[in-house]
Amino acid sequence: MNAYLIPIETALIFFPFIAAIMSIPYAIHDYRKYGKVHKLKTFLFFSFVFYIMTAFFLTLLPLPVVDKPRIPSGHYVQLIPFNFVHDIMKNTNAVLSDPRTYLHLFSESAFIQALFNAILLLPLGVYLRYYFKRNLKQTIFITFLVSLFFEVTQLTGIYGIYKYPYRLFDVDDLILNTFSGFLGYLITPMFTYILPDINKVKAKIISEGKYSTYPKRIIAFLIDWCICSVFLMFGGIIVFIIVTFIYFILIPYFTNGFTVGKKLLKMRLKGPNDKLTFIQLLKRYGVLIYGYFLTSDILNSASTYLSNIEKYDFLILITILQLALNLYVFIHIISHMIKHDPILLHDKISGVSNIDI
Repeated sequence: MNAYLIPIETALIFFPFIAAIMSIPYAIHDYRKYGKVHKLKTFLFFSFVFYIMTAFFLTLLPLPVVDKPRIPSGHYVQLIPFNFVHDIMKNTNAVLSDPRTYLHLFSESAFIQALFNAILLLPLGVYLRYYFKRNLKQTIFITFLVSLFFEVTQLTGIYGIYKYPYRLFDVDDLILNTFSGFLGYLITPMFTYILPDINKVKAKIISEGKYSTYPKRIIAFLIDWCICSVFLMFGGIIVFIIVTFIYFILIPYFTNGFTVGKKLLKMRLKGPNDKLTFIQLLKRYGVLIYGYFLTSDILNSASTYLSNIEKYDFLILITILQLALNLYVFIHIISHMIKHDPILLHDKISGVSNIDI
């Protein structure tokens, strides 16, 4: 049982990190294609990621402790189709003519191994048909390739990490894994009877919204801020003012509302008229960038300086100002998100908002 629990536990440990890495590219893809990230579609996608990780670890783990030949005969490839039937018949206590003995199969390693391979990629067949809309031929072919990848990974000792293969390359595994994907394709209607049509979910996403949603705005801003941060590493406040002025004011002015982040997520800034004015952008980012971020940076610098010279009376005042500023911004954003109000303070002052395109 540990042979199956260890891979699942490992997948649970690594999944949050993989999901965090994939979340931004996934969000960019969905925002560009559908205009919004749908909760059900997101859940299905990341459940698929977790399943693939678990299936991979089930074929990979546990890793050998000692890098030495693990198959005494030195034969690492089994190319006889349906050899698993012979293995089961040779070792089983079940009698074909007596159904009461069939339960013995579930305590016999040869049968359990074959059963495991026959269901390992069954969920993949379901995902391919339901979520990715693949036909039967594509499902069988993709399932075969995934199974082949697992087998080659084992045969090559994880592509050279180990000197010797630590598991047998078995053609029966390919047959049973591919069959499991085929079976998953066949039983998919049992799940689609419960789950909504994924095409209707996507169509619903596309039809929603004029103003950009807060998650979409946040992701776009994070992308833009990461780009700016590359240049902000080379200087202090003066560099901060110059870089942010060019990126957040001049670039949107000449592109009529676009930054890299906004372009990636198919959104732009729009004022009362078709053409953004320089003054509108100066007002907007004067509040957002210089009113909040620059002020925070100055307060942080002052806090560090006062701490170094041990002026704790003034340090307390600066700390209170920092907390008050951050608390105000936090409450302001959260309250607008709860009310589904897309117009924040810097939007209202400038008359410029984020819209989907």
